[in-house]
Amino acid sequence: MTTIPAKRSTRRWDNNPRIVRKAKPKQVALDDDEARLRLPEKEFRELLFRDFVRFCRAHRGVVISTPWCSPAVVQVPLGDGETSRLEIALARLPKYPFIRLPGTAARLAHGAFSEMRRIEVCLWP
Repeated sequence: MTTIPAKRSTRRWDNNPRIVRKAKPKQVALDDDEARLRLPEKEFRELLFRDFVRFCRAHRGVVISTPWCSPAVVQVPLGDGETSRLEIALARLPKYPFIRLPGTAARLAHGAFSEMRRIEVCLWP
């Protein structure tokens, strides 16, 4: 039986190089058309949906639809016959039309039920 010659490691264990962090890609805003034109279709839709979810959270809305699909279904707090902050903000952005869906829903959050209205927002055709 022959023996296998042992290879000596060339790595120096006392000298560990530092890992260089890669720069994160910049976030694309809802109205930043110039930056979105350069992105592939899949990345464009992912960034648009993430930005839309952030936009809804800022206006007290909750996205309940499947990620990266259009139209997106959002629950907004039901006021006394008044429009929600999210509906007012979406009315200012004519690129994203929305439809109020019939009926209401109850949402359990922090141990309390709240009445919510569902709206459907078309992000892309």
